[in-house]
Amino acid sequence: MGFQPMSFAINPVQTALDRWFQSLSTSYPALSWMVGHPILAVISLLVLLAIIQILLGWISSGIKHLLFTIFKSPYSLVRWLLGKTAAPLSPAKPNKWPKGKSSEHVSTLLKRLDHHHREQEKLISELKTLIAHTSSDLRHIEGSRDNSASAADIPPSKISSP
Repeated sequence: MGFQPMSFAINPVQTALDRWFQSLSTSYPALSWMVGHPILAVISLLVLLAIIQILLGWISSGIKHLLFTIFKSPYSLVRWLLGKTAAPLSPAKPNKWPKGKSSEHVSTLLKRLDHHHREQEKLISELKTLIAHTSSDLRHIEGSRDNSASAADIPPSKISSP
């Protein structure tokens, strides 16, 4: 028989776990690195999980888009075929104004525009008169207020010495 280490006799569970971990570390060197650097291992694990989540999201949206396209394609195909083969559903709109009446209609429209232009000019001149009258009233009110000012209200810079 060979020499058995003393620790095996004292704590056989610890010895079994040591042997098992040593066999794992020789088979998986990343595991021993993770035990040696726990903070970096946790950060790496979080980054890996984030990347996996992003990839699964892309795959999920791609599958949704593919299924939507598959379900939509028969409708699009039928619509395209009907557009190519069938006549339009709404008939062409007939011309409202016959050829003979178009010149009469144009002259009527021009007369209406001329009437509206003259009306607009009258309103603008009336507005100008009203604004001029209002501003002259304001000046008259301000002038009467200036005349009623006392000598005490006039600043010294405006008083001229003889």
